[in-house]
Amino acid sequence: MRNALLVAPAPHPDPPVTYWFTGPNRANSAALARHWVADLLRGNGHPLLQDRAELCTSELVTNVHRHTRSQVITVEVSFAAGHVLVRVHDDSPDREPQPQPQPQPADPYTLATSGRGLELVDALADCWSVVSDETSKSVWFLLHATEPEPDPDPDPDPDRARPEPSAEAAP
Repeated sequence: MRNALLVAPAPHPDPPVTYWFTGPNRANSAALARHWVADLLRGNGHPLLQDRAELCTSELVTNVHRHTRSQVITVEVSFAAGHVLVRVHDDSPDREPQPQPQPQPADPYTLATSGRGLELVDALADCWSVVSDETSKSVWFLLHATEPEPDPDPDPDPDRARPEPSAEAAP
């Protein structure tokens, strides 16, 4: 498991473009936040980050719902050069999330449905951390926006006729 950062991310010299989603702390908040983040990523040219961002957002919002008494959840998404930063805020600073080691089940094929949220965030995000004060807490994660690797040997003319296989090579 990678170590989580314990500080807020450094500000970027270019001002980020930031969006906020605020809603009540309800059972359906994770789904609403997840779909909102997916729409933002597609609309801002980052569809390749969508799956990771959706899962991390869902896990963090679910943690707020299950483990705090916060009345409101705010999700903040910032797009800056080279990365996307997602913060999940709550007004319950009393409990900071910590990744918990998972006990090894007797059956290695167990299908447990909870208890892995921060391990997933740790595995999927490029970095993450918790920032809290007397009145609130934010858990954030950062995803680097990288372009797909170019084809190492692109065909400069894909319409060019390819040589026909010789008759001798035919079975």
